[in-house]
Amino acid sequence: MAVQAPFVSRNIDKRVDPSRSLPGARSVIVLGKGYAPSTTDNLSSLGYGVDYHSTLTDILKELGQSLQCNYVTMVDSGPLAERAFAVKAGLGFWGRNGMVISPELGSFFNIGLLIVDITLTPSMTTHLTTQLLTCPDDCSRCIEACPNGAIKPYSIDAMACISHLTQKKGALTEDEVASISVGKQLYGCDLCQICCPMNKAFLSTSQLAKEDPADILAMDKADFDTRFGHTAMAWRGLKHLQRNAKIVMYQNGIKRG
Repeated sequence: MAVQAPFVSRNIDKRVDPSRSLPGARSVIVLGKGYAPSTTDNLSSLGYGVDYHSTLTDILKELGQSLQCNYVTMVDSGPLAERAFAVKAGLGFWGRNGMVISPELGSFFNIGLLIVDITLTPSMTTHLTTQLLTCPDDCSRCIEACPNGAIKPYSIDAMACISHLTQKKGALTEDEVASISVGKQLYGCDLCQICCPMNKAFLSTSQLAKEDPADILAMDKADFDTRFGHTAMAWRGLKHLQRNAKIVMYQNGIKRG
């Protein structure tokens, strides 16, 4: 599984060896916490619900303390390859879109790791079950749904991924602006999850609404904090979201109301 990811360590040893993060590490507990899919088609689930970084970290810390051992928590915050550890632990299987797909949650779950310095017995039953699962052989919906062509079978070019580009800090190249414009996404992107047949049972049958980029441009900081301050999207701030809204509006000829 090859995923070129911009937010992860380039040091391969740190990506696969828990002892590089916790000397004396003996086990890794992998937690998957489900979340509700987005109800809009141009603002991802990152813009809804309480920030999973804090909620998952709190759960992991409580578990680590109950085990009375040395531990390190990781929720998008450390070098370990979280999705690979999730697959190894049996939480799900690799999807063609690079997501881990769970029989119970689809791909709508966040991953947290708890590295501990005690030996624990692995839950092999779950692992053996998910080993037998895979995407349908004839399905390529996620590949076709990506406006930028960032998805190849089991390989993602994260630098072409709209979700990454909408979160990228700083100046964007003309190509990156065009990529966000094509996808029409304000922040994040769930297109490859929404189209996935493995997620059908977890999605609403109602037509998805659209977040109006003009409403985003009209926000002040107080509005943003009230609407998004508790979400996983808040770390980039209002100006970042408004940058994306301007791209979506002006590049697609949407008039401000």
